[in-house]
Amino acid sequence: MNWENLIVNLECVDTLPTLPTVFTKVSELIAKPNVTAKQLAEVIQTDQAISMKLLKIVNSPFFGFSRKIMTVQDAVVLLGFNATRNTVMSISIFRALNHGSTASGFNMKDFWQHSIATGMVARYLARKLHVDAEKAFSAGIVHDIGKIILQQYFQDELEKVLKVVHEKHISFYDAEIEVYRGTHCDLGSYLADKWNLPIPLIEVIDLHHTPGEATEDPRLVSIVHISNNLCKSLGMDFIESAKKQEIDPYAFARLDLTANEVESWLDEIQNEINQAEDMFQNIQ
Repeated sequence: MNWENLIVNLECVDTLPTLPTVFTKVSELIAKPNVTAKQLAEVIQTDQAISMKLLKIVNSPFFGFSRKIMTVQDAVVLLGFNATRNTVMSISIFRALNHGSTASGFNMKDFWQHSIATGMVARYLARKLHVDAEKAFSAGIVHDIGKIILQQYFQDELEKVLKVVHEKHISFYDAEIEVYRGTHCDLGSYLADKWNLPIPLIEVIDLHHTPGEATEDPRLVSIVHISNNLCKSLGMDFIESAKKQEIDPYAFARLDLTANEVESWLDEIQNEINQAEDMFQNIQ
């Protein structure tokens, strides 16, 4: 199937996953000028599963609070509104996409651990570079959601891509272009647009392999691009034999960052990657 037919078929799918309404309501509330933590907590608590996950995550080493957080309202106050929204979004996306049959060669656990590791490294880099860290974490988690669309709706094409990856030892991205002349970036941004995700996150999904094309938030795209490649080069990838892509020099330049600086942080970055499995247990 070529790219045009892939998109036409996707547009005809009436069972595309949807995000829990809690995320939409939280986003709408945060946009209002006088919203309170109590109001946000009341909305989140209408979904027991999301509430429990939020408390589990906020009490994990990921946030590092010194005391036990017992209520959703306390979580909202300590996290802040934007971090609360981003955490609810991450939980919602994981819940919407972490199911369904899996194509041969596609390991769902490895996929999510790579996505979470990318989010954690992006969060680390964002803090170093004075960028919104929780937004970077969410962007890292969602960057590859187009691959889930492939595995849920186009398994034949996905298996062809995986076969080309292993036979030719090229990257997943390059194999996609060879097989159907499109990429998971396009599929993911299509779904993100359907979900009305924030435009900077849609741009990350669409351009995390080509950061030089970003216009909405090129620093965020560059951070996720670097984080994605670092995770792969340090062994956190869901396709072991795939050729690693080089980091685009544009990303370093856009962030006023050098490869030597990143190299000096590798021990700390590896520590972030090592925590991905623990975070996976908290979010699933």
